[in-house]
Amino acid sequence: MNTITYFKERFEQLQADSVDTHIKAMRDEAFNEFSQKGIPTVKYEEWKYTRINDFFIKDYQFTTDLKEQSFAKEDLQHLKMPGHENANVITFINGHYHPEFSTLRSDELEIMPLQEAAHNQFAPIVEKHLGHSADYHRDGINALNTAFIQEGVFVHVLKGRTAKHPIYMYNITDARSGNIFAQPRALVHVDENAHVQMVETFATIGSDDSFTN
Repeated sequence: MNTITYFKERFEQLQADSVDTHIKAMRDEAFNEFSQKGIPTVKYEEWKYTRINDFFIKDYQFTTDLKEQSFAKEDLQHLKMPGHENANVITFINGHYHPEFSTLRSDELEIMPLQEAAHNQFAPIVEKHLGHSADYHRDGINALNTAFIQEGVFVHVLKGRTAKHPIYMYNITDARSGNIFAQPRALVHVDENAHVQMVETFATIGSDDSFTN
């Protein structure tokens, strides 16, 4: 089975379970672009010295399943960064935003699941800005991430405010019971004259293969 067919099967499964028409349409457009461009090769200038084809010759697990339910707060202890006690924490596990492992400490911030923001007062912001990264990263890898948007996070910094606490974003891959393909997605909207500090880190638990896009 070639790469495009492999991802197409999993994409169709995701779309069949989706009820969000806006995000669903965005996924369709992105997957069509991925189907045309495929995995970047060394012929692309930005990927000239990075060979990633070998990462796509194995089976990966894509969706939320039982292994995430076994993830516990104790698994986070050795991954925490210095100063975490005074930080807003956003935690992704296998590419999915998990509010139960996240912490909001700053009144100047609003943090919520991306799909929730797509249906409340932030819907115009999501519709305008989600997916605009394709204007700057015109390759199959970026398109693939957009095609598989699910359980992302939306961060909004209120107009004219400075967040008192930084944001620590943890991208954790739990590869203890299978190969994981993680595609976290965050939309951060910093309003006019607003300020926030962000730190992002990536870590893997387990010895199976993983790929974070």
